[in-house]
Amino acid sequence: MDNLYRRNQILEIIRTQSLYTQKDLRRALASRGISVTQATVSRDMEELGIVKTREGYRAPGTAGPSAPPQPTLAVILKEFLREVRQAGNLVVVKTHPGNAHTVAVALDSTGWAEILGSVAGDDTIFLATAASRQAARVQKKIQEVLAG
Repeated sequence: MDNLYRRNQILEIIRTQSLYTQKDLRRALASRGISVTQATVSRDMEELGIVKTREGYRAPGTAGPSAPPQPTLAVILKEFLREVRQAGNLVVVKTHPGNAHTVAVALDSTGWAEILGSVAGDDTIFLATAASRQAARVQKKIQEVLAG
């Protein structure tokens, strides 16, 4: 079995079922005759861009089987954000451990013209802007969203 087939099966499963753990995904794959290790599933999910949400795993660009409403930027920031600071043309966003990716995706989806790109680790996000003036605007926008 090739990687492409397995990954297509993973995407199909994620789009049609609510799964909350990699073990659930491995079981769903096994029911289709695909036996994989946890490490393989983890690697495939990372390469496919699958993210874990409160509603289960989601593939990029999908809302999932039940299409639950997605939390707003304000909700995400209020729940996960710890600190936001400017550093030259960067905005450094600190989150609670394990939540940087969720916050970065939410910030990327705002379409704010000042943000050229983002890099998310475990609890830190770097938002790149063209100049310090744009970084200051992004920091201010984030603070305004938090103030509600």
